[in-house]
Amino acid sequence: MNKNRRMKHVVAASLAFGAAALTGFGQIAPAAVYAAEQTETVKTESTKSGEQADEGLFKEETVYVNADANGAVKLITVSDWLKNAGTTESLKDVSELDGIKNIKGEETFSESGDNLTWDTNGADIYYQGTTDKQLPVSMKMTYYLDGKEITPEELKGQSGHLKIKIDYTNNAKKTVNIDGKKQEVYSPFVMVTGLILPDETFSNVMIDNGKVISDGQKSMVMGIAMPGLKESLGLNSEDFKEVSEDIQLPESVEITADVTNFTMGSTFTIALSDLLDDVD
Repeated sequence: MNKNRRMKHVVAASLAFGAAALTGFGQIAPAAVYAAEQTETVKTESTKSGEQADEGLFKEETVYVNADANGAVKLITVSDWLKNAGTTESLKDVSELDGIKNIKGEETFSESGDNLTWDTNGADIYYQGTTDKQLPVSMKMTYYLDGKEITPEELKGQSGHLKIKIDYTNNAKKTVNIDGKKQEVYSPFVMVTGLILPDETFSNVMIDNGKVISDGQKSMVMGIAMPGLKESLGLNSEDFKEVSEDIQLPESVEITADVTNFTMGSTFTIALSDLLDDVD
């Protein structure tokens, strides 16, 4: 017998930005993780003969984004986990992904447009696909050597004073009602970018919005930004200009260092959209 169920849809978007993996051999290796998490309730339908419908179904989605050393997206791969907890034998889902395949198990599915029906046999479903949709947050990495902009390819093996600027763009803007008035706001993403810089290549490492930790062999750099939040709060208007200068809500990160025979591994970026849930 068919029963309507509510599935809590947890989107944990891990967009693997393969940013800035540069070696002396001229290779650019994709890596890095960019994760965004949001929660919404979506309707799903499941069937299990003779049992009462329950609320214990969850969907967790992770988006991995491979990008080049400038942050430009090359490939977006999405992994979905339907947490069935043994409660249903058939589960309806909605997905706009291309090339969907089961990556853990032999369970099959049928599809009609964006609608999927999984024959779960009570098991959790792990599936994967690709998409070319715009990301909720994008990032751009720009490199400067001795004050002049330089491409990642030209930078390999160079020495001098390096600046890496990471700009984040919040693409998740929507119109909401606040006290009866319509207002455009951004989803409040908090971006955290991490790099590991070896001491034999990097020295005097500094960051404007974040922290640098050294263990004597390498510097671990963590940058933090909140793109779009200042605009959503209205702090970029003339009325709040003096106040906003004292409120640190950065939208970019700058890392500086002295480099010798430049080479650098991948960066890792995590975007969180639920960090401010506790403060509404």
